[in-house]
Amino acid sequence: MPFNGRFLHNTIIQSASRGARYSELINKSGRTEDQLLEENSKIEFKDFNSTFELALKQVKDPLLGIHISQTMNLSAAGLITQLAQNSATVKEAIMYSCEYAMLGCESMPMRLHETEYTYDLVYYCDQSWRLDSEVTFQHTLEGSIQFLLKQFEILTNKKFSPIKVTLDYQPRVNFKKLQKYFNAPVFIREGRNSIVFKKQDLNARIASADHELLKHLLNFAEERKDQLQKRDTIVQQVSKIIINTLPDRAMVKDVAMALNLSVRSLQRRLNYEDTSFRDLLESLLMEFAKKEIQKGKYSLSELAYILNYSDLSAFSRAYRNYFGTAPTKG
Repeated sequence: MPFNGRFLHNTIIQSASRGARYSELINKSGRTEDQLLEENSKIEFKDFNSTFELALKQVKDPLLGIHISQTMNLSAAGLITQLAQNSATVKEAIMYSCEYAMLGCESMPMRLHETEYTYDLVYYCDQSWRLDSEVTFQHTLEGSIQFLLKQFEILTNKKFSPIKVTLDYQPRVNFKKLQKYFNAPVFIREGRNSIVFKKQDLNARIASADHELLKHLLNFAEERKDQLQKRDTIVQQVSKIIINTLPDRAMVKDVAMALNLSVRSLQRRLNYEDTSFRDLLESLLMEFAKKEIQKGKYSLSELAYILNYSDLSAFSRAYRNYFGTAPTKG
């Protein structure tokens, strides 16, 4: 899934200001400077990853993603930041950021989940992107968290102190360093990258809110979103959402909502392409399970639990029905 060309260009500029070689990074991206700066420029994740890895090698900064986001101008995030600047509250701004995240980066969508006392902003990712470069994923995630917190502090003139930040990997630096940047305790939680906010924090008003301008921006965002979605069949669109939600199971109502369809319309359109939501979900779960088994990180029982099967036998039965063989550790 592609990245915004202007975002990569800004990353290159920020890396060059820290000692990386600008011309080498531009060449590595496979684009010219002018091509990266085009309004709808998109970069495939492999080119983004290889460019960032080269920047990381040249700069030798274990927190490069965070340090880039600290000095990145809000305008670098484009339309999504404009939506945030003109929203009434932080909650509304985050909801728009989730809905239109694909306009900036299709590889790392977000979802806002409400609990009794908190709002949890959960980051998902395109697994093929992450498998191609785990280090780029980690830096991009950390930079995104830092940028979001900085953005809302600027827009509300209020210091944000999230309840916690969760990461599904062991950080490359000690926890205290990350906690200093995020202004929150950092915990490792399997399969969950998130910022947990106090509910009252997301009710903070945004000083620059402009309801009339927001309406025009939303119309433009919808047009851009429609253009992106027209590139793909309905099966491809649904598959992207399911993949980005893994290892959690995507719910048909949530996928339909993300595509601005009713559940019935979604199922009907999938039926036209000789498939169903259930079949798509099951096939993508199985492909994900096969890759995880090959990596050897989890036991079969752990994998069955992560993928929300009732028990190991239910998982083994589904795996055998799909692949024709029982799941076995390599």
